[in-house]
Amino acid sequence: MNESITVLNWNLEKGINLEAGARWVQEQRPDIFFQQEVQPDQLARVSELLDMDGHIAVPRPGSSNDNAIFVRRDGPLVCTEEYPQAWAPWHAPANIAVRLRDADGGTLSPRQISAVSMHTCYWSPEHRLTESRWCTTLAKPGWLAMIFGDWNSYRVGTDIRWDDYTDHAFVANRTHEYDGRRHTDVRPDRELLAAGYVEMARHAAEHLDQPEALAPSSGYRDHPGRPKGPRYCIDRGYLSAELAPALTSFTVCDSPELRRLSDHLPLRAEFDFAQMRTILHRPAAMYQPHDNRHAASAHGHHPAAAGGTA
Repeated sequence: MNESITVLNWNLEKGINLEAGARWVQEQRPDIFFQQEVQPDQLARVSELLDMDGHIAVPRPGSSNDNAIFVRRDGPLVCTEEYPQAWAPWHAPANIAVRLRDADGGTLSPRQISAVSMHTCYWSPEHRLTESRWCTTLAKPGWLAMIFGDWNSYRVGTDIRWDDYTDHAFVANRTHEYDGRRHTDVRPDRELLAAGYVEMARHAAEHLDQPEALAPSSGYRDHPGRPKGPRYCIDRGYLSAELAPALTSFTVCDSPELRRLSDHLPLRAEFDFAQMRTILHRPAAMYQPHDNRHAASAHGHHPAAAGGTA
């Protein structure tokens, strides 16, 4: 009987240290793994190394760093649908629907979770705002979502002394102009919170007595023109508020080996299986299009729920 569900997220820098990174992930035995910067020819190899089923985003012109989601084959979560998101201005998000497998091993939960792996645009605050606004389409009443990503932006309330940076291109990338001044880009976080999402690290710090959940997740490479050392968390995970009671822990995994393997640290979230089962079996009132060809079960999602095409 499952007692918990393990979720990992990791931007494994351009897939360079793929074998060693995959070995570490496999040792954690995640039930679902969200990855950023997967290279075009790596999906099959990562799936093999992890013994997980991989789902990669639609490739977009301009960059080969794709998003992917991997689901454990014998785990409690089952991928039931996959959604291409070719609208994206830069990296397309990987987007699948997962349902919970009951203890009998066969019955699936009537409700599903829209799982999304994101890597928002590093050079355009306007693209990042568009990408985060797309995520809000999965926050409709009764829908459930779990979104992890490298947001290339900051939490609301983050105070950064940009005068300490002589890398002015980086400052331009990570700020936006308003009223004649440059402002730290916190708009993706603000959009997601406004849509009703719960940021997992904040929730763990404020409600689970885990302040270390707010530790920095990036900055593990030295760049000319930027202050040295990790300072901020640009890798974050968001949940529909209805799922938050199932979260039992959130960790920014850190070790010298992990810092060597990537410029980002992995994120690990644990969920109580029984709580998750209760939520995914709970009836929910939600809008359903009046089209018998696409009718969903009384307690389930319309297929558009994970695709955001309502």
